[in-house]
Order: sequence, then structure tokens, then C-alpha cells
Amino acid sequence: MEFKLDKQENSYGLLTVNVTEADYMTEYKSKLKQYAKTANMKGFRPGKVPFSMVEKMYGKQVKMDTFNETVGKAVDTYLKDNNVKPLFQPIYKGDFITPEQLGADQTVEFELLLPEFELKTEGVSADTFNLTVTDADVDNTIVKLKESYPTKKDAEEVAQADVVTATFKAEAGEYSKEGAAFDVDDKLAEGIADQFIGKKVGDVVTLDIDTMYEDSKRLGLFLGTEDADKFTGNFSIEITKITRNHEPELDQDFFNMVIGPDKASNEEEFRAELKKTIGEVNQQAIDNVTNENVRTALVEANPIALPAELLKTVFKQNNPKSTDEEVENNIGKFEEAVKWRAISDAIAETAEIKVEKEDVEAAALEQIKAQFGNFMGDEDDRMGEFVQNYLTAENGKYFEQTYEQVYNEKIFGAAKEKVSLNTEEVDLAKFEEFLTAKNEQVAG
Repeated sequence: MEFKLDKQENSYGLLTVNVTEADYMTEYKSKLKQYAKTANMKGFRPGKVPFSMVEKMYGKQVKMDTFNETVGKAVDTYLKDNNVKPLFQPIYKGDFITPEQLGADQTVEFELLLPEFELKTEGVSADTFNLTVTDADVDNTIVKLKESYPTKKDAEEVAQADVVTATFKAEAGEYSKEGAAFDVDDKLAEGIADQFIGKKVGDVVTLDIDTMYEDSKRLGLFLGTEDADKFTGNFSIEITKITRNHEPELDQDFFNMVIGPDKASNEEEFRAELKKTIGEVNQQAIDNVTNENVRTALVEANPIALPAELLKTVFKQNNPKSTDEEVENNIGKFEEAVKWRAISDAIAETAEIKVEKEDVEAAALEQIKAQFGNFMGDEDDRMGEFVQNYLTAENGKYFEQTYEQVYNEKIFGAAKEKVSLNTEEVDLAKFEEFLTAKNEQVAG
């Protein structure tokens, strides 16, 4: 088998492979003999079917399969032995060989994406942030938390924003629903809230159920969508419970609910832990923004020309259901992603980045602790079992995802060491303002 690699412009490579029949005939005959040993054919004992008959029946397909397997393995070996590293699997070019063509020598070609460039990092800069969490930030966060985690208490009579639990009964027909709860708020149709305000447990309000909400679908939220056809006509609504939200106290129950048990025993400790959490949560957002800025800066600093038609072919192979319009709409983003992959591969090579199994397990452990941290300690002997179960679930899907996550973290870690970071000092309000503007820009 002979190979010829032609590296052309725009990161395009064409690998030509000349294949003779001798390259795969030995393997072909070996496979046919295995077929003959197991063939079960009427008139012959198992394993005693003549080789010529087996070849006549199965030869074409076995030869085709053997040809493809032999060429595929040979191409992989050639690329490895010659340190050729295409960004994607080689793409077969031209018409596929048919079984009828295999009696003669064949030439097959593969297209390769082969970006070759010298990674430039000197003089490259990217913006980042350093967040300072102030006492005012903690105060504002506590206000929002109190709104999110109110203390619920029974009330004697209905007021605006209360939750009313009631028994709904149709005056015509037999439909009745106990324990249905709804909010007395501005989602009710105009004038409906006034009919409930001031009422007490045991009082009954009668109204045309069709007029309760301007959007009648909201009835299904508390009466159940399975009975939607019965939500019509007059209903008597007997109030059985009135619940009102109150601002919670900064007590142990509130501390445990917000940051988890045993994290704080007084307000000072709670505020300190909350400040730390605010910083950690937003640091992840800062890291994401910084990584995106670093990626953009490196792509701009390292122009890589790519073959347009081959790029579309690769996109279609990765997205086989995409239409021509979808290809055109997404090919620009895909091209940027391919360029970044080439750059990240170069970073990985120069920084000698490797991801070990232990790295993946450690990252998975952190993910599990983040999800169940309030219920498990570091010493919990079930952690190792949880990690292994997680990483092996769904045929190793989560192992691959976690591996990719760890790899990307190492890539960006190395990249940020190579570029110059311009740091802007911000407080929480300013950083949130930045994120809001950024999200609006993306959405627009």
C-alpha cells in the first residue's frame, strides 16, 4: 500500500492511497475460512460447507468489508507514524469503491483539515474582572433572599398577595375540587381580587369561573388540566385556608435554608459565608467571560485559513439532519470553533497538557459534592461509589463530558498564562450590569 500526502493552501490536505489486491487478500481469505467453519447450510454438516460455495455466497461483501477495514487501519497507522494530526477524521473523497471493482488495484483519496501555523501569544491581551463583594452587596442579596424564602403564616382574612386555598364546586354538574390554591394578585382578571379581599375561612365567593382569569389556561395550574372542559359557568369557592408571606427572621432556620446546615450559627457568620458564596458564584461567571475573551483574542491573533467546501462537508457530517439554509446560517460559528480547536490543540502540545483518570474523578467528585454537599461530608465512604456510578452511567457519557470539561479548564488555564490580562476592578452591581448588557447583546 502506497501513501502520498499533498498539503495545499487553506489548511487542506489530500491523502492518496494506492491499494493492491495483495494488501487485503490474506485477511479476506482468513475471514472466509472463519465463515466456512461456522456456516450452516442445508445438505452439509456444520463447518463442512465447501470454501468455494462460501466464497460464492459471501465473498463480495466480505471482500468489501475487508478492503474498507484494511484501508481504514492503514490510514490511521500512516497518520500516527508520520505525526499527521488532522482536526477531524479523514473524509473519503469521490465515489465509493464497489465490490465489482475489487479485482484490480484501486486508488482512494481522503481529505484532511490540516491547519499549520505557529501559535502567537506574545502581545495578545484580553479583558477580565476582579470582583470585590461589599457589605452593601451582602445587604442587597439578603433582601432578595428574604423575598425568595418568605415565612408563611396563616391569616384571618384575605389581603392582596395572599395565597387562598379553597374548594371549587360547579353549581351546575358534579365537578368539585378540594385544596386548590391560587394567588390573590394581578394575574387575576380585573375586579376578581376585590371579591376575595376581606373574606375569611368559611366564606364563599360565587363567580363565573370563565371570568376569573383573562387567560383561562391559568385555571389548569391549580384545578388540573384533565378537567379543563368543566371550567365553565358559575362556581362556588369556599375558602378553607389563607396563607400570607412574612419577611423571615435572620435565624438558624433561615441560615440553614440559604447556605446549608452547620455553616453559620449567627448573623455575623452567615454574612461572612454569604459574602464568600457570592464571590464564588460570580467568579465562575468571571471565568467564563475571561475564557471567552481569551479565546476571541487568540483566534484574532492567529489567522487560520480553512477550505470552505471541506468545512461545509465536515459540518454536514456532524449535523446530518441540517438543511442547506442551516448550514449557511451556522457555518461562520462552526469555522470559529474549528479555528479555536486548532489553537487549543497547539496550546495543549506546547504546554504538554494531559488529562488523567484521576483528574476526571476529582472533577466528578466536586460536581457531586456541589449537588449533594449539604447532605454528604468529605469523609462519606459512599463518595467513591457515587463517582464511579456517575462516570460509567449511560455508556460513559458523563465520563466524556467531565473529561472535556477538565481538558478545557487546563487549556484556558495555560492560555491565560500566555496572554496579558487587563483586569478591571468591579463591585457586584457593576458586574451584574455588564452581564445584563452582554446577554441582551447576544439575544439581540
